[in-house]
Amino acid sequence: MSDNKTLFQEAKLENREALLEHEAKEVLKNMGVKIPPSKLAKTEDEAVSAAESFDYPVVMKLMSSDVLHKTDAKAVIIDLNSPSEVRETFQDFMTRFANVAVAGVLVEKMVKKGIELIIGTNTDDDFGPVILFGVGGVLVEAIKDVVFRMCPTTKEQAFDAINEIRAKVILEGFRGLPAVNKNELSDLLVKISQLAWEYRDYILEMDFNPIIANEDGLFPVDARIILK
Repeated sequence: MSDNKTLFQEAKLENREALLEHEAKEVLKNMGVKIPPSKLAKTEDEAVSAAESFDYPVVMKLMSSDVLHKTDAKAVIIDLNSPSEVRETFQDFMTRFANVAVAGVLVEKMVKKGIELIIGTNTDDDFGPVILFGVGGVLVEAIKDVVFRMCPTTKEQAFDAINEIRAKVILEGFRGLPAVNKNELSDLLVKISQLAWEYRDYILEMDFNPIIANEDGLFPVDARIILK
């Protein structure tokens, strides 16, 4: 496991605009954030071995600096339930993306459904790193139910942000959905705000969407860190 500064420095030396998803999740893990079990596989056998160790279903994602918008490129395949499906997906990725530089395929334990949230940061010209929180998932642009705070954020400021979104009722067990642990969520906001502040010389913006909140906790299932 590399420390975060080393990850950022190595990416900058390679003139990359962003960390790959598995690297971004390693950054989160180094900050004490719980992430879904995952492994970067370089071969079919490694992919199957990872999937078997996590238990099915799993998600597979192509890791390439040339394919940052993985969903648009159909480089994310969910709900895989057998070794044969894992092998077929690995082979498909290697065939379709034969002309790009591939770091590997991320095999990840599929997280149970829950409430989809977003936490992100960007850099304001005057104030520096700013963190946002709100309703996530594919509808984030349409709903636009997000709030902002300065970085680094305190626990009290994080609680205020959580209670400020218009759809806060969904965090409290709406229509049978699990209630979100606001204490855990506020801790996550604080950690990500600290990350943005501590590495402000490297990070331009971050996007963790969706973060799935279910009865087992909070899980960032997609992670994007854009570099300066």
